[in-house]
Amino acid sequence: MLIYVLTDFHIIEIQVYRKNFKMDLEFNVYGREKNLKVKYIFLGIFGAFMLTYIISYMYNRTASGQITVAGEKGKSVCIYQDGAYEIVDVEEYVQQVLTGMADDNWNMEMLRTVSVIIRTGIYYQMDKNSKNDSKNGGNTNLINEADLREIRYTEDELREMWGNDYKKIINMTAEAVSDTRGVIIRYDGNVILPVYHLVSIGHTISADELFGRDVPYLRQVASDADRMADDFSCTKIYSGDRLRKTFQKWIGDETDAEVKVTRATASGYAHEISVFGNAVDAELFKDQLGLASTNIHIDCQENEYRIITVGVGDSLGLSLYGAGILAANGESYEEILRYYYTGVTVGR
Repeated sequence: MLIYVLTDFHIIEIQVYRKNFKMDLEFNVYGREKNLKVKYIFLGIFGAFMLTYIISYMYNRTASGQITVAGEKGKSVCIYQDGAYEIVDVEEYVQQVLTGMADDNWNMEMLRTVSVIIRTGIYYQMDKNSKNDSKNGGNTNLINEADLREIRYTEDELREMWGNDYKKIINMTAEAVSDTRGVIIRYDGNVILPVYHLVSIGHTISADELFGRDVPYLRQVASDADRMADDFSCTKIYSGDRLRKTFQKWIGDETDAEVKVTRATASGYAHEISVFGNAVDAELFKDQLGLASTNIHIDCQENEYRIITVGVGDSLGLSLYGAGILAANGESYEEILRYYYTGVTVGR
């Protein structure tokens, strides 16, 4: 396998791995004339060997179905796996992520929808990184996996995850990625940041409401079907003592006897929680208690706090649950994406 070892997208070493065979090459040419001929001869021999190996390796992988033909623009992702770095085609990467994200209830149109979201997220980050040469060495078609928010699972992990259904889901995701090959989402000609969440509060919310910054393709749209989701709403009960113990690192003197939401958006997404008179960031509050979202409502009765959350995630962008319902009802992936992302175009 051809492995590129990169640091911030600058190739610093080349290694060849095949089964138990490993060869590390490090060239230090300091300009001594008598050594240059030997080194150039060695480099020539090595180059011929590498070219033969690369052609053979890529042919074998393509013929065996392990890798697809390179994407239209040759875009790739640098991944770290089995102790080394490897360059994979972006379409292969999209399928790996999609297979890990897929739900048993998703049909082919939903898989196509999510494949476009994943690909768009990768292209968005590539465009963002291209504005900073120190991030990618000036190569706008290569991105480090560490810069992506998508979670990629290895083949072994996917096999364990899907069990007897592995072959079926692999075939489905391969078809979905192939059908949408190169398709991304744009607004006004620019690749969008395709944010999504699991379950909305019955409608999505705008970026302006959540962050106070207008993003024209992230507007509020109805997503009524989300109310049918099993995890649309969740209630947890905590004693006052349990809350004191959980937040003891972040609270000081108790100037208030209550735990309550003190700042929230119009749709109920909390920004700040008062924990016995101490201001706690809502995201921190959510994370420490393992809540599903920051759409938090608190009711206190006799030193017991009923904490109710609505939705799963931040209701920003596309609702995966709502999109799944639309796909099941016959909507195309283009229609679904244009519904949740206002004013966008979907295409190659």
